[in-house]
Amino acid sequence: MGQTQTAPPDIFCTAFDLLPDLICMEPVNSASAMHFNTAWKQQAAALGVPLAFSEWLPVIVPADQAEITRILRDTTPSDQLRSISFRILNPDGHTRWFLLRLVQRLPTNGEDTIRLLILTNIHEQKRHEEDLLQKADIRDRMLNVSVDCIKEITKDGTLVHMNTAGCSALGVDSTSGFGMRWLGLLPPEAHTPGREALKDATKGRNARFMGVSQLPGQPIRHWDNMLTPLLNPDQSVEAILCVSRDVTTQHENEQRIALLLNELNHRSKNMLAIFQALIRRTVPNPTAPFVKVLEERITSIARSQDLLIHGEWTGATVWDVVTSQTVVAGDFPATRLRIEGDPELQFIPDTADRIGLAIYELTTNAIKYGALSNDTGTVTVSWGLHDEEDKPIFRMYWKETGGPTVAKPERRGFGSIVIEHNPRSIPGASSACSHEPDGTVWTFCAPAENVVRCPLRLF
Repeated sequence: MGQTQTAPPDIFCTAFDLLPDLICMEPVNSASAMHFNTAWKQQAAALGVPLAFSEWLPVIVPADQAEITRILRDTTPSDQLRSISFRILNPDGHTRWFLLRLVQRLPTNGEDTIRLLILTNIHEQKRHEEDLLQKADIRDRMLNVSVDCIKEITKDGTLVHMNTAGCSALGVDSTSGFGMRWLGLLPPEAHTPGREALKDATKGRNARFMGVSQLPGQPIRHWDNMLTPLLNPDQSVEAILCVSRDVTTQHENEQRIALLLNELNHRSKNMLAIFQALIRRTVPNPTAPFVKVLEERITSIARSQDLLIHGEWTGATVWDVVTSQTVVAGDFPATRLRIEGDPELQFIPDTADRIGLAIYELTTNAIKYGALSNDTGTVTVSWGLHDEEDKPIFRMYWKETGGPTVAKPERRGFGSIVIEHNPRSIPGASSACSHEPDGTVWTFCAPAENVVRCPLRLF
């Protein structure tokens, strides 16, 4: 459409011509002079419309026309700046976004109300905003299909966003806008571990804790909560991602497995007791020394099994294995039976049984013939991890001092197999037992990864 009307004389305002925005200054209730800056005139010419903005409605996208019309019809003088974004349809069929800012105020000299209109091309910003909104929508839809509870938390513990599964699990309205304290949604018993995990995450460290939740009328649910810090380019923490996985079924299965293991342990110990009874009833002389030795070895196996069962087959600590197998020595003072090593270091299951039997044999030998057979001898059991050739090695020592002179056995019996050969079945392991004049010395060495659950700091 062509330009069909002649604009009234321009209000003199050449400074507007220097600005890239489209600027129009016009009286509200009269046809007196107006001013359109150069950018406005160029845009009107490109669109093929008159200069007056009220004549631009045909090229404004229909969905945006009503609000533009409402703003233009409101002629009430006001210092308040009003703004609205809208779309203009170009002759090539494409639309472009503009921001209209309008202010109309009564001049101090009593003249007509002057209206100032400023149009700013915001098409690229709108496209970027729409791209971000589309990506956010895709992100939200991806998060909402997850069965895990996914939350974004600020460093002070404020909940910023949560997916559908999280809202359902915690009983939060997804349209609430969030902003509540995250820990306040958790049961009281989860507050302390949750607070510690949040503290670690704010320092840039991954954190994890177990928790439970229960909505009214529903069973208890168990959760594995993982907090991951979201870092800025300078490695400072911007926010925290919390992913909570429902492990209720796993927890229930673990309880059932523990119950079955305890039952298995009970039946196995009953079977060992039957073996002991059969031995006593079968051998010609139940009081013979070898019968007592055999019974004690069966008892040692039962003690090792107890340690593993109580650890849910994840392994027993080296300390527990040593103390449980040396208890047969009786109430010796710590100055005579010294146990030295990391109390938290944990055997893997297969190792606990092999090492436990060896310690038991060494203990009984020390009581009968070695350092614990007199009033002055001492036994030291020690262990530790050593970094050799950049590979962690587990070493264990049994050393007797102050006992009677010990001679090398004339023959190698079952005890020698338990003390030396049985531990060597561990991959990469070596063991040796020597009978020094001052007492027996036993050493065991193996790659740490084949023997214990090693602290990560050593790998």
